[in-house]
Amino acid sequence: MATDRRSGFERGRWWPSSPRVRDGLIAFLPVALATCLGVVPLAVMAYESVSPPITLANYAEALGGVYLPVLGRSLLIGVVATAACLLIAYPVTYWLAHVCPARYRLAALITLVLPLWLNYVVLNYAWVWILARGGVLNYLLVALGPLGEPLSLLYTHTSMLIGFLYIYLPYVLLTMYASMERLDYRLVEAARDLGAGDLRVFVDVVVPRTIAGALASALIVYARIAGAYATPEILGGPRNQMISRLIVSAFYEFADWGFASALSFVFLAVVFVGFCLGALSGSVRNELKRW
Repeated sequence: MATDRRSGFERGRWWPSSPRVRDGLIAFLPVALATCLGVVPLAVMAYESVSPPITLANYAEALGGVYLPVLGRSLLIGVVATAACLLIAYPVTYWLAHVCPARYRLAALITLVLPLWLNYVVLNYAWVWILARGGVLNYLLVALGPLGEPLSLLYTHTSMLIGFLYIYLPYVLLTMYASMERLDYRLVEAARDLGAGDLRVFVDVVVPRTIAGALASALIVYARIAGAYATPEILGGPRNQMISRLIVSAFYEFADWGFASALSFVFLAVVFVGFCLGALSGSVRNELKRW
């Protein structure tokens, strides 16, 4: 009997024969892990935001007073930084996909996405070293003569925008490059042969065939920028608060878990609605799947 059981085990008789059951067993562990790490914490936060007792007072507070303007500022900064990333990514990825010689293309792409290899906090502090009053940029400007005294470049909207561009532009470049590489360059050549200028080619040929990739990249980075914590804290300073700072303060400084959870869900709801609206397009969904 022992021999028969061993031979059955070796032949795989212990494994279900139904493909559906096998696929379910294989998928169970990652699904359970994702549920524990993602859904369960959200469920706990949802409970905290309306209890005890069951009330919407935390949401009423989150949508009023000083908090709503901060939420609006965070969303606006997300829009501006994402738009700036797209404005830079379009010419760069076009050059990379259709102008740069093929033998240099991989090296150029790796160079452009190099910030992805480095620690997020280190990247922010690198810009502190560059933009501070005694930093590299001010030292060069004073030493070379354009300025008589250092500028206050740090802890401004500009320094925060620079940090966002440097950190999140590589994500946009990767997504846009994949879309730009699929652009049929013969259409560009045909448009130029018909007398179209560079701007007309860009508006009528390049943008319509790459807009799905642009929207997909915007969806990828927008929520990360609007909800970022390290960059506003390190480069923006206390005068440029974003929603993430208020949430962290409510959690750790005031221990108001209910209000912090409600504020988190208000931000999450706004971002989720924007993501769903952007993903209504089938072409955008296909780009997101490729990413």
